[in-house]
Amino acid sequence: MNWELRKRLLLEEPEVPEGDWVWFHCASVGELVTAEPLIRELRKRFRVFLTYFSPRARDFILKRENSYDLAFPLPLDLPFLVRRLEELVRPKALILIEREMWPSLIACTDVKKILLNARSKGGMLEKILTKYYTLIVVRTDRDADGFKRQGAKRVLTCGNLKLAQETHTQKVDANIPAGSRVFVAGSTHRGEEEVLLKAFLIAKSRVPLRLVIAPRHMDRVEEVVRLLKDSGVRWCLRTSPTEDWEVMVVDTLGELRGFYSIADVTFVGGTLVPVGGHNLLEPAFLGKPVLFGPHTHKVEDLKEILIEVGYGAEVRGPEDMAKAVVSIIEGDFKPKRDLKEIGGKVRRCYLEALLSELE
Repeated sequence: MNWELRKRLLLEEPEVPEGDWVWFHCASVGELVTAEPLIRELRKRFRVFLTYFSPRARDFILKRENSYDLAFPLPLDLPFLVRRLEELVRPKALILIEREMWPSLIACTDVKKILLNARSKGGMLEKILTKYYTLIVVRTDRDADGFKRQGAKRVLTCGNLKLAQETHTQKVDANIPAGSRVFVAGSTHRGEEEVLLKAFLIAKSRVPLRLVIAPRHMDRVEEVVRLLKDSGVRWCLRTSPTEDWEVMVVDTLGELRGFYSIADVTFVGGTLVPVGGHNLLEPAFLGKPVLFGPHTHKVEDLKEILIEVGYGAEVRGPEDMAKAVVSIIEGDFKPKRDLKEIGGKVRRCYLEALLSELE
């Protein structure tokens, strides 16, 4: 595997032009998507040096050149390497997203450090690293209390930064049969597709329905296909569409939001099994109702928001899910509040907090 080792050892150094740089570290795709609304605003005033860690993040970043001025893999977390990168970039601040624990990066560099969309889980490492941040912007007052107990210098509560995500997307052409309604299940895990299929079979006896399944991991596509073959439904792959499909399996990357945009109802995976959930807000920001299971411990705050504004509902099994799908398609979806308005307030709060430290 090409882990960009020469760059991570700084045997190949980045060429960093002169300028006012802000260093964002977004270890994976999720962190970058969360940070993008702020990065775009900051690029009006500063240059953005973006580091990443995972190979998947690298592939994703290369397609989004308008999200940074210079991107580079994070060096191995060794004091002399992170200090050398700091010397090359000379940033006004190092900004990390959510819950990044890089002891040398945080403790051994001199640059001002800011943590955004932070969650406090406690623990010795969090306590040790908290004192190095000039500013920590958190999701909830509960998180604020946690960081204050850990000795944080300055803590602000602005809400969940995922609420400020950008919603522009391009619809996919999935050859939906005329008159059909679409149920899109995104980021699914083993054990969830069986429930989805049973719910689909129940619901389609009531409404003209098509099911789109997008597994969280592409290496599970064949496993999902075997399930569909055994069920007897008419299925196809996204890359090999047919005219009369009932269930489509997405075997491509980067199209989930496009599928959400054509959905009548959605399900976000990792919630019927004890994974803890993925981004519940992504389909909601496109105006789509969101179903999720009971295992939402990683996204509990997002779940609470969705229920509060009328965009989300919890389901616990195939009958429960089928009933919710039919109810929504038949017109029982009436949001209480505008998510975009809430997201705008969150974005402004984060941006004001950042600029207060940077300017």
